[in-house]
Amino acid sequence: MISPRTLPLLAAVLLVAGGGFFLLEKAERQARDTTRKHHLEDIEQSLYFAQRLHGTYPPYEEPTWCGFLNAEENRAVRDQMEAALRQQHEKYKNVDKPYPSDPIATQDYFYWKRSPSMFELYAVLENEKTGDRSSAGCPTVPRQEFDYGLASILRQQEGVVTERSL
Repeated sequence: MISPRTLPLLAAVLLVAGGGFFLLEKAERQARDTTRKHHLEDIEQSLYFAQRLHGTYPPYEEPTWCGFLNAEENRAVRDQMEAALRQQHEKYKNVDKPYPSDPIATQDYFYWKRSPSMFELYAVLENEKTGDRSSAGCPTVPRQEFDYGLASILRQQEGVVTERSL
């Protein structure tokens, strides 16, 4: 039985433990969001590289395309993107380093080749929910909301230094 004198101490310990767990979980979500952003930047740079080599973004034989990168039915497109990534990024030259994928296995990165000269990449975030990007208009996937994205045309207009502009 808990004595009335130890009850405040026990309550304080439980409060500190609960708060610590909450802060740790928040830090883990933020770390996963940071990983997602870095992955999209890596993929973005490899897409610029692929476009310089082939005159268009993957898939090279189609003027437009959209889908989830790690879906099995999109393997051919991802293979083209991965080939460019492994050629362009030093850290991915080691074939043991896996192709970028969302840290949560049930989520995936979305790629939209809008035209031979424009693409968008999207990810779902955990800490910065906006839902301001969507797969609406992509005929091959159900509508999904995304919180973070990179658009090639916007990044070039904003003056972001990319390998393409060097």
